[in-house]
Amino acid sequence: MSLICGRGGKCPCPVCLVPLAELHDLSKTYPLRSMEEVKEALRVYGRSKAQGEELLKALGLRPVENIFWIMWFSDPHNALSFDRLHSLHGGVWKHLLGELKKILALLGREAEAAFEKLIDDFPRWRNLNHFKSAINVSFSDGNKHRDLSKQSLYACLTILTARTSPEGYQLLRVISTYLQLDSLIGLDVHTEGTLMAIEAELLVFDTELKAYVTCAESSDIKKLKLDWNFPKTHLWKHIVRDIRCKGVAHNFSMRPNKKMHDPLKETYLHRTNGKDIATQILHVDHHKFALMLLRERVNQVDEYDRLQALGDDLPDEDVAVTFNGHVKLGAPTQHPSTILNLENHSSVDHAFQAFRRKFTEFINHSLPTYGHQLTNWITFPADYQIHKHRYLKVNYESTVDWKQVTDHLWCNPQFHGLPRFNHALIQLTAEETIFVRLIFLFRCCTPNFGSFKFALVQPYTARINGSHRTDHFFKLTHVKAIPRASSIFVPLSSFIRGAVLVPDPDHQDEHLVVDHIDSDMFLQMKAQVPQ
Repeated sequence: MSLICGRGGKCPCPVCLVPLAELHDLSKTYPLRSMEEVKEALRVYGRSKAQGEELLKALGLRPVENIFWIMWFSDPHNALSFDRLHSLHGGVWKHLLGELKKILALLGREAEAAFEKLIDDFPRWRNLNHFKSAINVSFSDGNKHRDLSKQSLYACLTILTARTSPEGYQLLRVISTYLQLDSLIGLDVHTEGTLMAIEAELLVFDTELKAYVTCAESSDIKKLKLDWNFPKTHLWKHIVRDIRCKGVAHNFSMRPNKKMHDPLKETYLHRTNGKDIATQILHVDHHKFALMLLRERVNQVDEYDRLQALGDDLPDEDVAVTFNGHVKLGAPTQHPSTILNLENHSSVDHAFQAFRRKFTEFINHSLPTYGHQLTNWITFPADYQIHKHRYLKVNYESTVDWKQVTDHLWCNPQFHGLPRFNHALIQLTAEETIFVRLIFLFRCCTPNFGSFKFALVQPYTARINGSHRTDHFFKLTHVKAIPRASSIFVPLSSFIRGAVLVPDPDHQDEHLVVDHIDSDMFLQMKAQVPQ
């Protein structure tokens, strides 16, 4: 589109005149290309081929008139925009992943196996690809590369330390700042503060990448990448300008409709006669969507029957529902449990230790805060029934664009054959928010006061002795769980949103908050952690 000579030219960037040898250096700024400059070079080429070739060579351009010049008030170089899918997830990250695999290979099979296990054990989350293996598998899907980048940093923290692998440790610092930039660029609303943060983080990435190259030069590991002078390393130099001129990165993303390219091509080649193709393709698409709708209905019935056979009720995820505030319980078990049976479960799980006493104290202390007047101490008989649920839907307002977002949390010992007890961020007091792990979701009816919905959770509020050195370098947030025997009851209305916490293998009961899981969590953690 810009008619540059590509990477072989002296100035391979389609937007600015950065020299080939300086593509890796994000600390330097070069003049932007202009359509008038190109036209003048071609006029010189028309008068003198020798002089014109010299000028075009210096600009890294081909001696061809750009067809887009016929469009008034347009400039192809200004129209070109940064694309996260190809420049980051399918570009810079693929190179970083290649380096990561080389370093793990040198450390041996034990290190590779540890990485694979941590990737496989990464907590499941809605719309996040899960990987059983990453080292011996190559991906062409940019979405998979995006999700793998979010998981690889946490999987490598205990493997690539400064002592075991200086090159790997420095690479993790590059990956950390890459993730910071990816999350900042991906925000759907920007302010002067976020744009300044992008510019500042680009300089951090520049520094860490140069440090990695220096480390790789003195390394014994063969074939580590020393030359980072390729366009995708440089292109995000222009992202702030693109956002200021064209809006957020989503506006010029190539991710929407990406997977439709091949089906459209197949339809054109095999289902049309080459005439009036738009109408014919639309007819084929209509038939495809009708078939997809029928298949989806059949799949929903099959899934409902499957969950019914397991004793679960399918949560109404795609149906308008009435919420208790911003939360909704789903997937109830068929039969209620007595409070005595739950307390007897403490022999298996200490979280249910003294369940009856703790629940009695919680109800008597919390009901007055809900506006109920207690005339006497409420007690619960041994056969008091509690209705267990395994699913919680939480609606919340995104801190990014103030739109409603929904998280789907599970508290299920057998979710598709595996236990899943999700984490969440809750409002413990008016001033304090904490992370918790779901243990038990339930509803119960209190005599004279009606029905209530609560959760038994394990808070991550234990004190961590000293800060970890890696937290500062990798911008991590450590939290530590209190003993399960000290679990607490909380009302469902206290839930803010779901969260993903990764266990820290080196520190018992400690977890790392995955702040890159989505834009809202990224901003939530930025607001909580002093910068």
